[in-house]
Amino acid sequence: MVATRQSIPRPVDWVALSDAFQRAVREGELDTFRTRRWTYDDHPAAWLDQANIFDMSQTQADALYRAAGGRQIQKFRTNPIEDIRDSIDFLLYDTIKLENRFEECALDTGGFGLRGAGKEWPSYLLTLRDPALFAPWSPHTERSLRRLGMLPPGLRTGHPGLCYIDLLDSVQVVRYRLGLPDFRAVDEFCYFNGRNSRGPA
Repeated sequence: MVATRQSIPRPVDWVALSDAFQRAVREGELDTFRTRRWTYDDHPAAWLDQANIFDMSQTQADALYRAAGGRQIQKFRTNPIEDIRDSIDFLLYDTIKLENRFEECALDTGGFGLRGAGKEWPSYLLTLRDPALFAPWSPHTERSLRRLGMLPPGLRTGHPGLCYIDLLDSVQVVRYRLGLPDFRAVDEFCYFNGRNSRGPA
């Protein structure tokens, strides 16, 4: 079958993308986003140490939820703090496969799901815990990968945990091609490139 014009992926100019992104970083275009996403008065990675999770306060949980991109804070607050702690402990420290832990936490109906959380919540916590291995899954991640022609098929309809693994594979390529230090930087790039009016992709 002859490929149609629409089916031929457009080549990605990684050099132009990198230059545009690094210029935005230098000029402070991403400072507000970085502050909202990754900057705390305290040290939130320490909150996620297994020894500290069960001392987590509602205020700390709310801060993590907002940084993760949560938009239903009142709904999220209907979860007892004990359930939030249990969910975090299961996600980060249980020994079953990542894709199964992710599914249990990303769905309201999952065994460790939280009202108002969704897939942004577990992916953000994983990234905060180990940004060299894990990446956030957010609307701007999807927009950027779509612009790059790298959005995994069935991302919104498949098994959430397996879809997250597929997403990690795609953003790992982005990280490698742009030479970024970790997935927090990839997240900033996706935010920059995913904006409809900006970026050369």
